[in-house]
Amino acid sequence: MQLNLLRFLSLTGAFITGLWLPLRWAGISPTPMVETTLFFLLSGLSILNIYLYFKEEDLWFSTLRNWFKIPTLLDMSYLFPIALIAFDETNVFHEIMVFTYLMATRHLYRIRQLLDNFSNIPPIVQRLLPVAFGLPLLVHIFACVWIALGSGTAKLVADPLHNYVQAFYWAVTTFSTVGYGDIIPVTISQMLFACFAQVIGLGVFGYILSNVVSLLAHYNQARHNHMENLERVETFMRMNKTPYVLKSRVRDYYQYLWDSKKGYLDETLLKDIPLKLQSDLLLHINKNIIEKVPFFRDADHQFLKAMVTKLEPQILVPNEIIFKVGDPADCLYFIQNGEVEIQTSQKKYLATLKEGSFFGEMGLISNRRRVAFAVAKTYCNVYYLSKKSFEEVVGDYPSFKKHLELVMEKRKAS
Repeated sequence: MQLNLLRFLSLTGAFITGLWLPLRWAGISPTPMVETTLFFLLSGLSILNIYLYFKEEDLWFSTLRNWFKIPTLLDMSYLFPIALIAFDETNVFHEIMVFTYLMATRHLYRIRQLLDNFSNIPPIVQRLLPVAFGLPLLVHIFACVWIALGSGTAKLVADPLHNYVQAFYWAVTTFSTVGYGDIIPVTISQMLFACFAQVIGLGVFGYILSNVVSLLAHYNQARHNHMENLERVETFMRMNKTPYVLKSRVRDYYQYLWDSKKGYLDETLLKDIPLKLQSDLLLHINKNIIEKVPFFRDADHQFLKAMVTKLEPQILVPNEIIFKVGDPADCLYFIQNGEVEIQTSQKKYLATLKEGSFFGEMGLISNRRRVAFAVAKTYCNVYYLSKKSFEEVVGDYPSFKKHLELVMEKRKAS
């Protein structure tokens, strides 16, 4: 946390430097007192940047060779408060020092390191935010230099704001290589600078364009992957001359898969997550429905975490028979969404179970066979817990076994 705060201070100092120093070349500067304060603050920030450089690169302060590296020497040059030199434009040393101080803007790269420490920031924001900070600042610097060079055919006027906006406009059109031709360089220095700006603009806008295209291409990666899978299935069905009705059912399934899970299956999503995180995540998702099962209601928290890792996801299609009368009762089902109808042995309606319900729990604690039918009325997302998996977890938690025996005694008594 402390390191992130220091990075934020360094980042802020770099941004202010890049914003303020070029304005001096454009003839816009604060009062001498404010400018002196800013120079001293920048000198103080150089100490912070030196510290961060050693910390981030894992270097030793006591090692002499680490002090003779370009980043360290640059930051050390800012230690000298330029404000002690007379603010005289004819003072060459003063102007060289001002230019050197501008090198401090390179610390804007710390924005990436800062963003990497905040996992809740979406990837698209992490990639665009550095550009959102860096590009306007770069255009600002080039605009100020253009003013210092005389602004070409636009010429300078008495209003500093007009000069700045005009130069900013020139910098944007030049950077983007649009170049409307309404403002053109006149002197040799302006021509050379315009060429330099165009070359930099090609690189910068090429980088931004490639990033934006990449972001747009991957922004809906889940949808892209889903459509690819569907296209493969469509090709397979065409090759095998699948009847239209069956094709429609397959398409309906893929549409449901997209609507409910954005094209991903639970087992695919969770396979790379450590078991501890899997259990925490699954317990968070399914805790409410799991605790509705009577013999899980007062179970130990650690037992529930171990048990949820044994849950297996399953998608049921409409009219699918989940189990029928006489089947081995070896699974407990939790309905995440959808509707399941329970029917008697004569297939008469008994009940409709919806999201958050469970059924088949007696299959875990008895050896009886099913005495009813369970049929999916709609597409359903369910989790099932097999008797074998249940017994494996119970064997590791003797306290729950006693709790289960107590629940069974109460059920028999009632």
